[in-house]
Amino acid sequence: MGDRQIRISCNTRDTLPFSQIEEFQGNLKKRSKKEISKIITSILKYGFSFPFFVWKDGERNRCLDGHGRLLALSEMTKRHYFLDEAGKLTDDDDESLSIPDLPVVYIDAADESEAKQKVLRLNSCYGVLDVDGFAEFASGLDIDWDELMLPSGDLFELPGLIDDGSGTLRKSLAERFIVPPLSVFRASAGYWQERKKAWLALGIQSEKGRDDAMLAHMAALAEKAGGGKLASESIFDPVLCEIMYRWFCPQNGRILDPFAGGSVRGLVAGRLGFKYTGIDLRDEQIEANREQIAIAGDNPPEWICGDSRQMDSFLPSDFLCNFVFSCPPYADLEVYSDLPEDLSNMDYAEFREAYFDIIKKACSCLENDSFAAFVVGEARQKTNGGAYYGIIPDTVRAFEDAGLRYYDEMVLVTQIAAKALTVAEGFVKSRKIGKVHQNILVFVKGDPVKAASKCKLDMGELADAINDAELSGETDKSETNA
Repeated sequence: MGDRQIRISCNTRDTLPFSQIEEFQGNLKKRSKKEISKIITSILKYGFSFPFFVWKDGERNRCLDGHGRLLALSEMTKRHYFLDEAGKLTDDDDESLSIPDLPVVYIDAADESEAKQKVLRLNSCYGVLDVDGFAEFASGLDIDWDELMLPSGDLFELPGLIDDGSGTLRKSLAERFIVPPLSVFRASAGYWQERKKAWLALGIQSEKGRDDAMLAHMAALAEKAGGGKLASESIFDPVLCEIMYRWFCPQNGRILDPFAGGSVRGLVAGRLGFKYTGIDLRDEQIEANREQIAIAGDNPPEWICGDSRQMDSFLPSDFLCNFVFSCPPYADLEVYSDLPEDLSNMDYAEFREAYFDIIKKACSCLENDSFAAFVVGEARQKTNGGAYYGIIPDTVRAFEDAGLRYYDEMVLVTQIAAKALTVAEGFVKSRKIGKVHQNILVFVKGDPVKAASKCKLDMGELADAINDAELSGETDKSETNA
């Protein structure tokens, strides 16, 4: 940028030097480094098109609106920021830009309480309300909360799940939910649980359409073991869906799910702009899923009722997908129906044959230079001393037989841990360990470098995520808990 001074492009009666405007919001909002960089970029491109709203508190000029711009200006006094020829934000050690007197409009407020209430009626472009900061900020205020709904309809906008009006989702760092690309995911982590709550708040009910006998049994175990209620652990984790889709499927790509089950994988795909085709045997499950289809917005998933062993007979002859993603039955651990073609009804030899066949047919629909991922877990045999069936190694063999290579493995450590599994007696008697994890197995068809190049990720986002995890100790905790 050639100018050495920031441009002012709005006219107001009053101006103030930057040094005389005080921040007022405290920790009400969190803004990431990337969001501050966006504000700096906006200032360099457009200058100041809107004034700061200032409450004159005696001799103090306290900023009611424009807090993000104050943070950006503070950064701009420390370094020289400019836009390079490609319009990308860059900085160096040169003298920082001169900040002119800033346009202000004075807002009347009788006292600090009234000033804070006025702040809550303003909605900044960057950042979301932080729960802890909000509690501190609003402490002691007598507020009619119904008057403070944000444009989304909620007081707290949930990152990544708010439509911007165009039918697509905004994609800031927080909204894209990029977690460190490490081998252990902790579903019990606070950030994971907040993200999961945000997804489920949309109304996803993936358990609908299922025989709930297994769910009731698990809930009873949870209550007996820990005194708590098992709320939604039976629902396939929407956060895991989001990570897998963003990491391993091209933007707007097509996902094939040969063991569709509940609605969550399809609804998450739809909300994120992916095309989704899921296949499930049971009419009642498909109908229950379709009852929730509005959650996906203008990009509804497709659910097909049928036997995935016959998918070549009902999918279009030219059907191609960019990502195969599913969670198959864990042998006979949970029986989903009494249909003879249901894999959960078969003995393991029959299960294995059908399982290999379905994986082979799904992979034949997968475009070359693409990824596939299955979320799998082991199950114990009813005989043979309760030894594992070997579902995980058989899944690897099935994909390798289909021409793919075993490429990545992650472990999802689940939330229910000690509450839902009563393992003490069984461990003492037979040394059977209570499972509190699932395996995410990733395979590649063709060239992994070419496959990865189709799935665009921002290097800066990943670097920020890894750095944040290291600072918070998440990496060490995950390795310890694993």
